[in-house]
Amino acid sequence: MSRADFDRLAERLRNWGRWGDDDQRGTLNHIGPETLKNAAATVQSGKLFSLGLNFDRDGPQLGAGRFNPRLYPTDLFTPLNPAHPSAVYSDDVIHMPLQAATQWDALSHVHYDGVLYNNCKACDTLSTKGASRLGIEHLAAPGIMSRGVLLDILRLKRADRLPDDYAITVDDLNAACAAQGVTMMTGDIVLVRTGHIQRFTLERDRSAFNGTQPGLSPACAEWVHDHSLAAVCADNLAVEVMTPQAWQSDMPLAFHMLCLRDMGCPLGELFNLDALAADCAQDGRYSFLLSAPPIPFTNAVGSPVNPLALK
Repeated sequence: MSRADFDRLAERLRNWGRWGDDDQRGTLNHIGPETLKNAAATVQSGKLFSLGLNFDRDGPQLGAGRFNPRLYPTDLFTPLNPAHPSAVYSDDVIHMPLQAATQWDALSHVHYDGVLYNNCKACDTLSTKGASRLGIEHLAAPGIMSRGVLLDILRLKRADRLPDDYAITVDDLNAACAAQGVTMMTGDIVLVRTGHIQRFTLERDRSAFNGTQPGLSPACAEWVHDHSLAAVCADNLAVEVMTPQAWQSDMPLAFHMLCLRDMGCPLGELFNLDALAADCAQDGRYSFLLSAPPIPFTNAVGSPVNPLALK
């Protein structure tokens, strides 16, 4: 996609001012009371799935920039009262990037041309103190919960593995909806399964997991916009397709830029969708109640999350 084509698409998708000049929640505004009632109505079997990776030293990060979490005890076997030493407690701390494993991108995570979502100037918003606007805390309150819809592209293609450079198209998304018998509704959160997370969870190959990988093409941002979706999640590093060519394009991470900066659409990354996908294929139901509130770290540009899908 050329920069001129990107700019034309960005102009069409831009939601600035749509929910007011002071809005900091973006497309999460699509989630209203009716959306939440519809989401709750998807619960039928009472089956619960965690879609998050563990946060530990054996995580998916290579250590260049982002590293895997490091846990340190601060107290072990410490008496609550020295006069009665048999009753003790333990405490710990963790040192980690906020985007080390399964996580949300805040609307302040990326930008271009010096401007973030809703026309916030980057120079006035971002500093060593974090994001004075568009921080993750604005996505955490009242939270992120809606109807989740799994689009299993790996199963759609009947493949053991998508090609590493496969760019998922709008036609793929529509074909998955048709094959699975789902219709996207306003306020839905779509979860896209590429199968790429197996590079880490099954093969334990961090280098391959962090390398070239399948994901959504930039054109899919228009599909997200036209369906009035609340957020997009996937089981790879960045939701979108990641290739050397994409990094060298006129607009690297074009899908990120269109979603976060122009649409105000949060992105969820490194979601582990395999167990959920197997159950959806078994019972034929690909929608569920999704609860995925970020941790409200004030002024942060991302947050860990343990998403839960209830069917």
